[in-house]
Amino acid sequence: MQISGEKILAVIEAQDYYQEVLTVADGQAIELDQLFQKVDEHLMDAQLMSISLAVNGGVSEGGTTLTLESNVINLPLRYQNQLKKLVYVEEDYDVNLYMYIENMDVSQSHLKIAKVSSITAYSDDLEGGQAKISQWFDEQLAHIVEVQKQVAAEEVAEKEAENKKA
Repeated sequence: MQISGEKILAVIEAQDYYQEVLTVADGQAIELDQLFQKVDEHLMDAQLMSISLAVNGGVSEGGTTLTLESNVINLPLRYQNQLKKLVYVEEDYDVNLYMYIENMDVSQSHLKIAKVSSITAYSDDLEGGQAKISQWFDEQLAHIVEVQKQVAAEEVAEKEAENKKA
């Protein structure tokens, strides 16, 4: 699937793409099936899409946001200014599927991005694409948990050191 630079810039400017945020409450298992279902419904639409799963309120509330998005460049569609600088009107672009995870502990920028595949390749092998997405999200979530454990251990060590001084 391809899109012209002119069309992508118009879509970005007008924010005329499918957007949906699904929520997962604290303590619930993170079910990616609902996310996959929404992606599959809108994957071949003529427009772009951004479907997120907000865990514990999402990154804006201290939780985690998992996003699948179709785009021509590996930046979130909401990054309008950066995308306008990188997309050229006269070119045609392949539309790809990207996965994003946002959390305070995932990276210094609080955002990590990876390409799943082109939209065409993903639609040709849904099971393989979904397995790749699941594995990547699992790895990122495990990394976040590990960082949080390290931070908690460091806080305990600091308190113990303060108590010994007192």
